Amino acid sequence: MNLLLTQVRATLLFYRSVAPFMLGVSGLLLGAAMVSAMQEGFTRNLVFRLLLLKLATAPVVWYLSEQLRPGQYWFYFNLHISRRQLWASMVGLDAALFLGGVGLVLAVMS
Repeated sequence: MNLLLTQVRATLLFYRSVAPFMLGVSGLLLGAAMVSAMQEGFTRNLVFRLLLLKLATAPVVWYLSEQLRPGQYWFYFNLHISRRQLWASMVGLDAALFLGGVGLVLAVMS
């Protein structure tokens, strides 16, 4: 239980440091997709397409994050959490937040 709690806390701390870039990418994707969906009227499989597009941007964000802040993992290594664990949980959390935003926008549009 303690290890799970440490993982959750580390994920939230790590997401807080990466969130501005991830939320910016999410906003751009959501805005571009919603503008084109409103103009052209296609909503079939829109949520699935948006989720795949969002997940495809995760490696780019990972690479840019490592290039811009190379020493960011020392704290998490001391907690015995690897980069792979951090990024996997961060991508899951970001995808859940993104789907919540998509659902909110679709509810407002309807």
